[in-house]
Amino acid sequence: MQKTVLLMRHGEAGTALRDFDRPLTEAGVEQCKARGLMLQQYNVECNAIVSSPALRTSSSAIAVAEVIHYPVDRIILEDPLYNASEETIFQVIKRFDDTWHTVLLIGHNPGLSVVAQTLCPQVQGSNLDVSELYAISFPLLHWSDITPAKGQLITYA
Repeated sequence: MQKTVLLMRHGEAGTALRDFDRPLTEAGVEQCKARGLMLQQYNVECNAIVSSPALRTSSSAIAVAEVIHYPVDRIILEDPLYNASEETIFQVIKRFDDTWHTVLLIGHNPGLSVVAQTLCPQVQGSNLDVSELYAISFPLLHWSDITPAKGQLITYA
């Protein structure tokens, strides 16, 4: 069995009094819609979308969900993902429901890029730009069995 996590950074964000409340810019919304179209083009079916609850990430999740026809009311907001460390993100992934085979996780840098580099040697030294994603696959039955450096990068070209 295969497990695939799509690690996506939120779209371009504007400003707000509190970092948590930063909205997506118009460009950020369009970036996320384009990412959704790419997923749709490659027939990627997400069993779950898990997002940081920050406005820019939850809005990114909604923009992608609408394009790929994923029910917006099923987006899971995980409080610990807000500006999370590598270890926190890793623990969230390990707790994913094993019935999910493909999960889109939307979060923040630097934690998200560090997790990608930890899970997949092919992305060493690179960082996710706004709305970019890494699709990393594992030959596993259980999310809890994910270990560093065992992921395989999936490219959509």
